[in-house]
Amino acid sequence: QDVRKVAPEMDPLLLGMGWSDADLAKPKIFIESTFGDSHPGSAHLFELVEAANQAVKDAGGRPARYFATDICDGMAQGHDGINYSLVSRDIIANLIEIHANATPVDAGVFIASCDKGLPGNLMGLGRVNIPSIVVTGGVMAAGPDGLTLDGIGKYSAMRTRGEISDEKFQYYQHHACP
Repeated sequence: QDVRKVAPEMDPLLLGMGWSDADLAKPKIFIESTFGDSHPGSAHLFELVEAANQAVKDAGGRPARYFATDICDGMAQGHDGINYSLVSRDIIANLIEIHANATPVDAGVFIASCDKGLPGNLMGLGRVNIPSIVVTGGVMAAGPDGLTLDGIGKYSAMRTRGEISDEKFQYYQHHACP
C-alpha cells in the first residue's frame, strides 16, 4: 500500500488487468512458479498454481501469478544444452528477485520442482525476504517394476549389445516417466 502512494501509475495498470477497486486494497500475494510445458517436472505445476491462486482469493488476498520456468537436465544431456542447465537456476533466482522487487508484494507462494527450479526458487525467496511458503511439485512416480528415467541409459546399452529388442527398449521409454 505504501508503494501505491508514491507510484500513481500502479493502480491504473492493475485495473487494466481486471483488478477491482476493492482488489487494490487487498494484500498482494505473489505466486511464483517454474510451471512450463517444457518437461514432466514442471508441466503439472499449473494445477498447483491455480489451487494457490484460489486459496489466496478465498483468504481475502489478491494473487499475482508469475512464471520463471526451468529446464530439464535430462533433455539437455548429450548436446550443448547441458551448458545452460546450472545457469538456469541462477536466472530463476534473478527473475524472482526482479518480479518481487519491481512490483512489490506482501507475501509469496513459491511452487517448483526439480533440481534447478526448486533451488532457484529458494535462492530467490532468500533475496526478496518476504513472508512465504514453498510448495514442491513432488517426485515423479516410478513406472512398472520400479522403472525410472535413470534406467534408460542402461537399457539403451543393452539394446545396442543386442540383449533386449527394440520393442522392449521402446516399452521402457514409454513407461519411464509416468
